[in-house]
Amino acid sequence: MRARLYLLSLLALLVVGVRAASSTATQFPSCALNCNEKLFSSCSLVNNSTCFCASDSRPSALLNCVESKCTTKEFFTTKRLYEKECDITPLEGPPVVGGSTLTPLILASIFFVARIFAKSSGLAGGWGWDDYTIIVSYFMGLAIYIIHVYMVRYGFGRNIWDIDFPDITEFYKLFQALAVMYKIQISLAKISVVLFLLRIFQTPMFRYVAYGLIGSNAAIGITWAFVDSFRCLPVHLTWNGWMNEETGQCINFINSILVNCLVNIFVDALTIVLPVWEVSKLQMPLRKKITVALMFIVGSLLTVIAIIRVIVFWNNRWGVNQTLGLYPLIYWSVIECQISILCACLPASRALIARWFPALLGGSSRETYARTYGSAAPGGRSNRANYGQGSAINKSVTYSVKYAARSQNDDSNSDVELVDRDTRQSHH
Repeated sequence: MRARLYLLSLLALLVVGVRAASSTATQFPSCALNCNEKLFSSCSLVNNSTCFCASDSRPSALLNCVESKCTTKEFFTTKRLYEKECDITPLEGPPVVGGSTLTPLILASIFFVARIFAKSSGLAGGWGWDDYTIIVSYFMGLAIYIIHVYMVRYGFGRNIWDIDFPDITEFYKLFQALAVMYKIQISLAKISVVLFLLRIFQTPMFRYVAYGLIGSNAAIGITWAFVDSFRCLPVHLTWNGWMNEETGQCINFINSILVNCLVNIFVDALTIVLPVWEVSKLQMPLRKKITVALMFIVGSLLTVIAIIRVIVFWNNRWGVNQTLGLYPLIYWSVIECQISILCACLPASRALIARWFPALLGGSSRETYARTYGSAAPGGRSNRANYGQGSAINKSVTYSVKYAARSQNDDSNSDVELVDRDTRQSHH
């Protein structure tokens, strides 16, 4: 009998505790009622809500008092119940699966599959480290999209005071995972692009700068992933710190994100300028030069998105309402992840077009493929031994040897004269 009473008493305490911790409480916290009585007499939220809600200054005064006198949970509860009493419609969050984030994922997946198919078919220079890095980057981008979907399910894009307290904690856990994965994923995608460019351009200066870009992207990804992982000490304050119930230290996350955005934009711009500059120096027809340059310029779309991301981030710097304030930043981050994969997979898609639809690139299948990817058309012998793992752009040079009989009394050194001839003239 005593055991049953003990269990019932324990269950009652648990129910009361869960009710006190729930954000779905239906009564104002006691500290909010104290602020209400202290600030207002006849025109209070409890006694005369019509009079209270008709005023602009009274709600602000009450909420300021509650924010300073009460706990964070009590402030959120007061804010939600105040809006309910004053018939303020709660902010409706975004759809769990939105077309603006799903479409880039679908496009990125199509180009990724096209790249894998091209590599498996022996096109686009064969397998290399640029392919392995983009494979990891793609699956991380897919995981980031899934995490984003779960974040929306836990209230992402809504006012934080309208979300159940346990869901707020889950939201911050998901945000922590997404922030760390984003830094690694975007760096891997950019490293993949630079590794691909190293297959094409062989000048010493380009290679020095390219290796510098690879090192910079790796350092950026590792450094900021580490910073995001340990931006609060103890670490669990990263997802529990919103309660303000435990002491600890956290870095200024807004400043950290801003610096990361600006550094990424600079590295993106340099990655675009380098190949376009190299293409401009190649000995090839103007039409081909423009076509190849445009393929690299498409990569500037990633830089444009990065610029949009930093602008919307700065214009929506968050305060206490982080589930709403963080939404623009994460929204554009998810899109940026998918666009980075799309841009990295574009050249391999061009290889498929060169193989199956050569007329679109202005040549025969053999000619277009060989000129663009440094190997013969399928069925022919590959030339990629000249440039390692498959050059994308080669210059063909034909040499002729002039020789003549010499007198036996001629003491001059024998020589062979090499003459550089333009292949295009030899075809006429």
